[in-house]
Amino acid sequence: MMLNCLIVDDEPLARQQIETYVNRVPFLKLVGSVRNPAIAKEVLKDELVDLIFLDIKMPQMSGIDFLKSQQIFQQVIFVTAYPEYAIEGFELEVTDYLMKPVTFERFLRASEKALAKVSGSSTIKSIQSQPDSLYVKCNQRLEKISIDDILFIESMLNYINIITKTGKYVVYSSLKAIEIKLPPEKFTRIHKSYLAAIHHITAIGHHQLAIGEHILPVSRSNKQHLLQATLQLGLNVTI
Repeated sequence: MMLNCLIVDDEPLARQQIETYVNRVPFLKLVGSVRNPAIAKEVLKDELVDLIFLDIKMPQMSGIDFLKSQQIFQQVIFVTAYPEYAIEGFELEVTDYLMKPVTFERFLRASEKALAKVSGSSTIKSIQSQPDSLYVKCNQRLEKISIDDILFIESMLNYINIITKTGKYVVYSSLKAIEIKLPPEKFTRIHKSYLAAIHHITAIGHHQLAIGEHILPVSRSNKQHLLQATLQLGLNVTI
């Protein structure tokens, strides 16, 4: 799911920072970045907007007056330097209230909250475990990975390496935590440190398997389950 975003702030540098953050989050799409509510009203007439990042103190019309002046069905996140408006903001049922200067981590949490609300979910967990994609935090941003592109996942102490057809993602997570987000019919544990994508397996040996050019270890306790999983999918692998 993608959220179309509109930024409303009279400060160019503040708009630029939020624009940069939006571009780092894969489920956000910027459709407008404007300096005042009057222009924002015109954008809302022409564009489908799901989420508004809204400053409060602006010339001519404040963000609060903007919300009161018309029906706003979008999720709204206040971005402001003035904490005294927080109570009034939440009385207007805004999604979140960000204080300038905004860190990316705080921005990401607020955006995840908006995504969960739009999707009808109470938490981001259900979004992250979509059957066709996986969201992970990597390199200080949220990355969307197609589940069908994942070849295998390797545990490295407090981190995991997610190996895909096109590259590698290093993620701060345990193998168990990522395993519960993946479809069990597509992945199987082959070793205490490895999860393999069943449909990418090309050969199985006595104590190892091949996924393309990658050779992975297979523990004795996991081998029988691995063979059953490949047979159930009707895979033609060399054994």
